[in-house]
Amino acid sequence: MENLTVENQNITKAVADSNADQKGPTVDEVQEWLIAYLSQLLELELEDISTTTSFARYGLDSSASILLTNDLGDWLGKSVDPAIVYSYPTIEAMSEHFGE
Repeated sequence: MENLTVENQNITKAVADSNADQKGPTVDEVQEWLIAYLSQLLELELEDISTTTSFARYGLDSSASILLTNDLGDWLGKSVDPAIVYSYPTIEAMSEHFGE
């Protein structure tokens, strides 16, 4: 997965409006963002992304994990350590960690 780029702008727009009046995103909003991100990155349909399948199972290598966590951090407005994909290896786990 070299030279990967994902247009974070479109994904962020899809969820940003519901985020406007809250301190941080809800679990569902983080989950929606991650699903949309992986769908675009992996060129899969949204319904083909499972919240319980590990990021590694989707084939995310270290480069893709860094892209994911950088873009997630930008969306959340805080720094996200790329190693977090090992502590929270699924969309479900990561959403519960970052969502409110």
